[in-house]
Amino acid sequence: MNRLLAVVGGLPLRVGVLVVFALAVPQIYPLPSGTIDIPLSTIAAVLLAPTVAIRTWGNPGVRRLLRTALMYSVFGLLAIRFLAIFWSPDVGSGRLPMVLLAQFIITLVLVYGAAGEEPGLLWQVQFAYWPLVMLEALLVVLFRVFPGVEDGYLHSIAGVFAGQNTVEGLFDVNRNNVLDPTKSGGVFVNANVAGLFLGVSAMAAFAVWSITRRRFLLVAGFVALTGIWFTGSKSGRMFSIVLPLAALAAYFWPKLRPALRRYLLIGAGAASVAAVVLLAVSGGAFAAAVRVAVGERTEIWGFAAEAFADHPVLGLGWGGWQEGFASYAAENGIYNPNFPPHNILLAAWASTGLIGLALTVLIFWLLLRLVVKSFGRDPLFVAWAGAAFVWVMVQAMGENTDVFGEIHLIPALALLLCFLFHPLRQEPGRVEDADIWSRETSIVPAVRDVHPEPGAGDEHVPPAVHRTGRGHQGPGQPRHP
Repeated sequence: MNRLLAVVGGLPLRVGVLVVFALAVPQIYPLPSGTIDIPLSTIAAVLLAPTVAIRTWGNPGVRRLLRTALMYSVFGLLAIRFLAIFWSPDVGSGRLPMVLLAQFIITLVLVYGAAGEEPGLLWQVQFAYWPLVMLEALLVVLFRVFPGVEDGYLHSIAGVFAGQNTVEGLFDVNRNNVLDPTKSGGVFVNANVAGLFLGVSAMAAFAVWSITRRRFLLVAGFVALTGIWFTGSKSGRMFSIVLPLAALAAYFWPKLRPALRRYLLIGAGAASVAAVVLLAVSGGAFAAAVRVAVGERTEIWGFAAEAFADHPVLGLGWGGWQEGFASYAAENGIYNPNFPPHNILLAAWASTGLIGLALTVLIFWLLLRLVVKSFGRDPLFVAWAGAAFVWVMVQAMGENTDVFGEIHLIPALALLLCFLFHPLRQEPGRVEDADIWSRETSIVPAVRDVHPEPGAGDEHVPPAVHRTGRGHQGPGQPRHP
């Protein structure tokens, strides 16, 4: 047993991080149809749990993370999801939400612990994740331009990447919008979720780029944003414009003069009102499609209003929504009797009652508070990370996603979250990419900052550039850890 613990505890955390990032996009499902849809990323998280526990047990940083209000809320949500099985008509339907939330916790602790051991973690994971994000964007484009290719994919190997049972039900009782020729999902069976994934991954790429200055991440971010427009997701298209602009506005806001801020606020308010009015009255195809989508969701949410009157405190339990919605759909002419809530707050109440709803709201509020509190440190990173979390929250109000978005986003959001808790470090030795957003944060010191007075001496050289004593390498020489 001691030898086993030594082997498990000796596995570097960065290896586990690379594994979960490499499995984030493909989500390979190895089990055949008729068994259970469980991806390799979940299996890897379960197998990595002992290593994470052993390697981080004595880590004071991880202990501080686990004692934060946000983590207490996440643990509370996991607990109430478990307790809800005692008043649920279908306990099995609660298995996946509980497992995925536990997977998010394991991944977050894994990434946080690895970041403490490996200051260069951001540089190590970038080639294990964002090339796959770009591949997903290219698949979306390919499937949108050639729907026949997508149909062939869905009828052949899609089950390996989306779940065998999921794809089997796609052509039967669990139809999804990826079957629409105007939609495209890549490895996803829902185009809106594909748009969410690409959008949040783009925001994460820009956030990590703000620290590493790797141009590859800029390319990955723009490719992902472009891919959103080929998914056919209406919400994705709107957010791909609004949220990047909001992130840049938040970053530049403190630098603007008060008069300019006032004009921008007035302009943004007027533009928002005009956009809402345009979507409400426009006869264009896009506006009409938005109105149809909102109308369909409003009809679905009507069931929640009726059910709340009968079960306000405990909700409906796991499987309760599916059990009651079928008759409601038949009475109200809703074509699909299997529609889920399409709103994270309604889903939280339906499955876990008022406690689960309150904890979900609390998690979102604590995330936003963390973003605001962190803005004074690494403002460009925080602006993009905040845009990623806001994207998850806002789209969750009209989709069937969780507090962590969905399973493909768990590693990226865990990475952003752990570096919101833990200050970022700039990559040593990389000076060729200057800060194109602000000269104030340049990683290359100005000559006058190093030598404020004329002369060739090095007495004014800061310690970060020149040190004396044993191991002195002289000013201007690279220092290696």
